[in-house]
Amino acid sequence: MTMQVLRGAMALGGLLIGAPALAEGAAPEDGGVIVVTGQQDATQTSAGTKSAMPIAEVPQSISVIDAGTIVGLGLQNLNQALRFVAGVTPEQRGASAEVYDQFKLRGFDALQYLDGLRSFDSPSGYAAAQVDVSRLDRVEVVKGPASALYGQTGPGGLVALSSKLPLDRGFYGAVGATYGTYDLYRIDADMGGQAAPSVLWRLYGSANGAHTQQSHGRRARQTVSGAVTLGQTSRTTLTLLATYSHDPRNGTYGVFPASGTFIANPNGRLPTRFDDGEPGNFFSREQAAGTFILAHDFGGGWHFRSAGRYQYVGSRLGIVYTSGSLADDPSQRVFNRASYATRERLNAWTFDNQLAGSVTTGPVTHALLFGVDRQVLHSTETYAFGTATPIDGFAPVYGSMTVPRTPQTVPGGEPGYLGYHVRQQGLYAQDEMAAGGLRLTLSGRQDWARVAPAGAPAEHSDKFTYRAGLLYKTGFGLAPYISYATSFQPQSGQVRTSDGSLGNAKPSAGKQLEAGAKYLVPGTQILLTAAWFRIHQTNLLTAVPNTNYSIQNARVRSKGVEVEATAPLPYGFEARLAFSRQSVRNSDGSRILGVGRGGTSANLEWAPKTGPAAGLAIGGAVRHVDQVYAGTYFDGITRNTPGVTLFDALARYDLGKLSPRLDGLSLALNATNLFDKKYLTTCYLDYGWCWYGNRRTVQGTIGFRW
Repeated sequence: MTMQVLRGAMALGGLLIGAPALAEGAAPEDGGVIVVTGQQDATQTSAGTKSAMPIAEVPQSISVIDAGTIVGLGLQNLNQALRFVAGVTPEQRGASAEVYDQFKLRGFDALQYLDGLRSFDSPSGYAAAQVDVSRLDRVEVVKGPASALYGQTGPGGLVALSSKLPLDRGFYGAVGATYGTYDLYRIDADMGGQAAPSVLWRLYGSANGAHTQQSHGRRARQTVSGAVTLGQTSRTTLTLLATYSHDPRNGTYGVFPASGTFIANPNGRLPTRFDDGEPGNFFSREQAAGTFILAHDFGGGWHFRSAGRYQYVGSRLGIVYTSGSLADDPSQRVFNRASYATRERLNAWTFDNQLAGSVTTGPVTHALLFGVDRQVLHSTETYAFGTATPIDGFAPVYGSMTVPRTPQTVPGGEPGYLGYHVRQQGLYAQDEMAAGGLRLTLSGRQDWARVAPAGAPAEHSDKFTYRAGLLYKTGFGLAPYISYATSFQPQSGQVRTSDGSLGNAKPSAGKQLEAGAKYLVPGTQILLTAAWFRIHQTNLLTAVPNTNYSIQNARVRSKGVEVEATAPLPYGFEARLAFSRQSVRNSDGSRILGVGRGGTSANLEWAPKTGPAAGLAIGGAVRHVDQVYAGTYFDGITRNTPGVTLFDALARYDLGKLSPRLDGLSLALNATNLFDKKYLTTCYLDYGWCWYGNRRTVQGTIGFRW
């Protein structure tokens, strides 16, 4: 971002950044721009056990990113937030696909849950939900198998998102505006209060967008959410939450040829602004959802919670993209392209009912949880793949073809149809036992799942999964632990059985052994965690060439170590550290595409609460991502994308420290990839594709809170 843009942003005063969402009643000593005060601090978790628990007492690795961190770092999407979580390989498709939150957790894809309920994606295509960060109160990353409470999940874990809900206080709110590199803009608003002593309300939304790093891309979004809580002063409360999001443009879902990015090309390196498609490429999405959360306190430590959500996602896509291969051209300048178009719809219903309470048997206290849930998904997709004109990557000329607007207009393509009807129901129970410093957690669940592809037989599966964890909390804050957990995921496909007949694929199964220690410094919120894990996933499908069936014999092994620390320190300093090292391999010893070997991130911020610098906050971050497995190029050589180290910086100031008339007004500046390093996030060399990471971005901020 140029200095001219920065001066313009500051001078206009109302154009600013970064941080999407907003504060409610943040105290002046927060020293910052629009800080959101959550209802749980960063040392607490609700996702790991479906109960409010200190992270230091849960025998499982859990990372928390609260709204204050999202705002303070100027994060624009979930992918950016997960840069600072150990065990995550973030931004699978770099700057080219911010329409999705694509990442790996301990080497595996991870499902997302919102307010305790599954957030669905299309089983086959592009109708995937994305929650704007302006809606988020906190993000919890639960690592390792979580099927014992949530049903079908990957063995690497899941990401649990929490929406902003009404707060029990008087009228509050904040507004903010944004401007930054690539014409990034945000306009955010968040307000709420008490409509009556027992009725709380909250309304918030955002309009945001930007041009993308690739020359023809642009993204835009308008989203609004409203929530009301009834019966706040009684034993029974009902919260209703509705949200709508419209993304008329979703950036450039494009790729870069491996030749000219990762693989040497005699013509040099392709620029990061290179667009492999056409100016008419488009990708739009519409999302809507309605949620209810009913809670009743029976007294005596027992309570009931019932939650449900209807979710809709619709998407339209029409693109021209590079197929990754060089055209038959001795100059190696020209790349082949293809075209693609889809129309998709997704409707989903999910419900979760829980009864929780506590009993005491002798010296042992039992926190009991019993639950039943159900998930139903219907999705449809009309699609077509087709041909496209080639393009000179080093001197591109656009307009040689029309981007297909519908699957029926894809050149050389034959429209196809995919439909899925998926349902799952489960019964689960959990006992968290405490005796002195000892904590024993036992969880178990029985699931019944059904996947019915259109035009194919329904596939039924049932599975029992469980978790056992043991932790000992010492008197000086150290808590060593060990845990064992299992997971399962239904799969679609036909397999050849031992007697030669064809049958439906069984679910893949995962199991993990984890051991570690947590240390909460007594009297502080300084939390240090360390973990070693080993995961095995089995029953994966291996396709048999030139047939319509697979063999169910593939396995994946993931093992590694992770260390995290969050540390509010004296004199206004706050630090955060995440380190991971992992090895993820198939049963034949090969590595997994897009999975990294680990990385390190460290954040340090100084925000003095007293003295002449009170109200000022300055800080920075360093992010190192180790090499990521890239697969095998056409020359048969396997490669890894190289590791990269990036630097970020931030500054913000509470203008209320200058004058009481400016109370609530604040400014901020955030910069990522400060030294503008060009790098690749991932490559899929088997397809001839690579993705550039985000270049330097600078954002300025103004916000007002009350």
